[in-house]
Amino acid sequence: MERKSSSKSANDQRNSQALGQMREHMGKAGFVAGSQIPYLRELERFAAKLDRKGLDEATVADARRYLTRLKQAAPSATLFSHASASLRFYFEDVRGLAWKPLSPLRLRMIEDMQLCGFSPRTQQSYVRSVEGLARYYGKAPEVLDNEQIRKYFVHLTCERKLARPTVTIALCGIKFLYEKTLKRDWSLTGVPVPKRTKHLPVVLSRKEVKDILSRIREVRHRACLSLIYACGLRLGEACRLEVGDIDRQRGLVHVRGGKGTKDRYVPLPAALLPLLGDCWRSHRNAKWLFPCVERGGRRGRMNSRSVPLGTIQQVFRAALDESGVTKKVSVHSLRHAYATHLLENHVDLRQIQEWLGHSSPSTTVIYAHLTDQATQQNAAVVADLMRDLA
Repeated sequence: MERKSSSKSANDQRNSQALGQMREHMGKAGFVAGSQIPYLRELERFAAKLDRKGLDEATVADARRYLTRLKQAAPSATLFSHASASLRFYFEDVRGLAWKPLSPLRLRMIEDMQLCGFSPRTQQSYVRSVEGLARYYGKAPEVLDNEQIRKYFVHLTCERKLARPTVTIALCGIKFLYEKTLKRDWSLTGVPVPKRTKHLPVVLSRKEVKDILSRIREVRHRACLSLIYACGLRLGEACRLEVGDIDRQRGLVHVRGGKGTKDRYVPLPAALLPLLGDCWRSHRNAKWLFPCVERGGRRGRMNSRSVPLGTIQQVFRAALDESGVTKKVSVHSLRHAYATHLLENHVDLRQIQEWLGHSSPSTTVIYAHLTDQATQQNAAVVADLMRDLA
């Protein structure tokens, strides 16, 4: 009896240390106190269910069995979500263990993509595409034949009626697996590349841009969206800007790792410098120009993460609704407006291409069709040619 009591006491002490490590890692990751409490509570419940083990001895298999039993008890969605997220964070971030071990095939595919220089985001998209194929058949991808692969794309295109870009991403990911990793002849599947559709982007006028941006009250959000328009940045490029990327002396923004992992410099209008200064003073983060600040604007100074893309998208949609602008636009429309407005003011098309980071001039030339001047001039030519028809 005394030995059992001594063993329990030792486990309690080790569990207490493990909970302390969990709290420390969550603090470093930017978790606010309100988020830490349910995570720690669920980890304590898991520890109480361990049979003569401490948290430091528990395995991922133990955690998965615990979650299975918990799900069978029909808990609330919130409780199960907290338990799952808490255990995953503990094993991955605190203990450094793989929550979902990689299969040899997936590991080989990831290595092949890394050798090809694919960005982490592209790697995630491609792996997700292959996961969808495996989930559809309930089989490992390497045992599927060419006809099964073809029928899967019939399912995506004809039954689910997914958009062309979605099907194209799935095609690229699955094709990479079979061609590069499994060394199979993709042409035997008979799956064609979806036909590309060309749509002209919707362009906001300068007044509409100003109306939308003026509705944003939070200085860091207004600074981020203003910078996207003033420099023609992609959303991800703006959100991941670091303080050192702003060259105040030369009036430039250094965009690192843009699309295609390319760097570029973009002119920074001097009128934007006071707003960026106010933005930085609102959080004083040593690394990020636009850090994740959590709820209530706290922890911006210490947070190691940049602002989530979804946050800026939500802010833009709210400002759009409040402004009364009825065009169907998104944050990316500010980049379209930037290019179109420069072209309307006679900036060279080749220069705009360089600032936007386009690889091909054919991508940039689309903005020539969107300028008011071009539309009015061409309409006048048509009117002149057709004046004698009436």
